[in-house]
Amino acid sequence: MPDVHPHRHVPLQKTMPTLLSFVAGYVDSYTYLALFGLFAAQVTGSFVIAGAELVHHDAGVTGKLLAIVAFIAAAAITAALIGLVRERGHAPMPWMLALEAVLLAAFVAIILFGPKVAGAGDWHGIIAGLLAACAMGTQSVLVRLLMRGIPQTNVMTGNMTQLGIAITDIIVARRRFARSSHDTSAVAHYHAVRDQLLVVLSVAAGFLVGAAAGAVAFVAIGISGALLAVAIVVVLALWALGRESEA
Repeated sequence: MPDVHPHRHVPLQKTMPTLLSFVAGYVDSYTYLALFGLFAAQVTGSFVIAGAELVHHDAGVTGKLLAIVAFIAAAAITAALIGLVRERGHAPMPWMLALEAVLLAAFVAIILFGPKVAGAGDWHGIIAGLLAACAMGTQSVLVRLLMRGIPQTNVMTGNMTQLGIAITDIIVARRRFARSSHDTSAVAHYHAVRDQLLVVLSVAAGFLVGAAAGAVAFVAIGISGALLAVAIVVVLALWALGRESEA
C-alpha cells in the first residue's frame, strides 16, 4: 500500500513489537478467563471451536464465531484507514495505535462497568469480546503493514515456525561466518540473521509473559487489571506521535 505523500521513515522503537505482543497475550488471557474461553488475539481457537460444534455443542459458539467476523472486519477497516491517513499526508502509526487503544478501552469499560457476564451466551459479554477481537485485528494489520520485518505479535503459531527456521538460519550463518574471511558482507549477513532471531524470540517471549501476567492480574486484581493493556497502547501511540512530529 504505497504512500501517496511520502514522509520520512521513523525508526521503529525496538521494544514496541515486544510490548504489543505482551498486550496481545495479556488481552487473550483476560478474554479467555472473563468471557468463558474466548480468544480475542488467537482467533485460530475460534475456528477450532466452530469445527468442533459439529459434534460437540458449545453454548458460547455464537460469540466465538462473531469474534472471527469482528477480527476480519477490523483488519479490513484498519487497512483502509491506513491508506486514507497516508493519502492525507500523515503517518498512520500513531492513529492506528490510538484506534487499538480506544477499542481496548471500550472492551474494558463494558466488562468493568456493565453487569457481570453471566455466561458465554451473555450478549453484553459477547459485545465486549467483539471489541477485544477488533482491537487485535487492528494490531495485526498495523504490524503487518507498518512494521517492516516484524513477525505478527498476536499469532504465535506462525511465529513458532519462524523461530524454528531462524534457529536453523543462525546455525548455518554461524558456520559460514566461521569459515569466511570475516569481511564486511559476512559480518553484515551474520548480524542480520542474529537480529531476526532475537526479534522473533522477543515477540514470542512478550506474548508468553503477557498471557501469564494477564492470568495473574485477573485472579489478583480482577477486571480492572485489563486497564494495563490500554495504558501500554496509549503510551506507544503517544511515543509514535512524538517521534513522527520530530521527523
